[in-house]
Amino acid sequence: MKSKKEYIILGVIIAALAVYLAVKKTDLTHYELPTVAPITDADITSIKITKGPDVIDLKKKNDTWLIYPEKYPADTAKIDPMVNVIKTLTVTAMVSEGGSYPRYELDPENKINIQAGTDDKVLRTFDIGKAAPSNRHTFVQLPDDKRVYHARDNFRSKFDQTMDDLREKTVLSVEKEQVQQVEIKDKDGNPVLVMKQVPAKVETPVTPESEQAAEKGKEKTPPESIAPELAWQDGDGNPVKESDVNNFFNNVSKLKCKSYITGKTKADFTNPMYTITMTGAKTCTLSVFDKINADDETYPAISSENEYPFMMPAFKMENMVKK
Repeated sequence: MKSKKEYIILGVIIAALAVYLAVKKTDLTHYELPTVAPITDADITSIKITKGPDVIDLKKKNDTWLIYPEKYPADTAKIDPMVNVIKTLTVTAMVSEGGSYPRYELDPENKINIQAGTDDKVLRTFDIGKAAPSNRHTFVQLPDDKRVYHARDNFRSKFDQTMDDLREKTVLSVEKEQVQQVEIKDKDGNPVLVMKQVPAKVETPVTPESEQAAEKGKEKTPPESIAPELAWQDGDGNPVKESDVNNFFNNVSKLKCKSYITGKTKADFTNPMYTITMTGAKTCTLSVFDKINADDETYPAISSENEYPFMMPAFKMENMVKK
């Protein structure tokens, strides 16, 4: 009889404990996530990125993103992913009630603060921490909220960039089909290379019919006007290999710099090592200067199509000129 009572009591204790654990678990996971109001691309014409003492101020003017206050053109390919994250920000879970922010890189030294909206109104602001261990989420904090959340997707790297990272690096844009002549001169003005397009020599085959027509003077109607094929020749009239022409334009047609040179203007650079001039639908020039240090992997350069001096990758220079 006593044993039966003990079993009943033990059963009641186990049942009560199960109920307690179930309720406790529900209490831990039952919380309401904050709602992040949707915004559109058109709502975002201003993005301010702050990390510690560094601030990057981006503004969209006439469909072009600029870095203020200098108004440097920004790389659209890097800004568009930022805009997409800002407008689609989605909180998926609460991670912490608050505190231990360094653990999530949401402390003042490491967090990245984002403010986005129109020029005169902030529509979205949040702090970005590190990527979650899953690499499919990012730790974030929302304004006036001490809690830490998971946000959908791994996106810290899209915002963790310097001003120079975000600048548009295209310094020269030219199409091979629009160029008729290329001239490269050294620092003394001596030509290193000249190549130009000239009408290709096309020999018309002689046939009995054409000879007969010529003799009888029957060919009175002028032939149909067809644009002649063009071929590349050097300064001495020798043909230039198509592969050499393609190699040159592959390196210069969409030339991107390695970085920009701060604290200097184009006027500070004189006596270039090489000057490359391309003439055709437009005339553009690229001036390349001696390396700052002999073992550098870049050359200082200026372009007629960019307002700022920049560092040009050495291999581009060697492919265009030395080879």
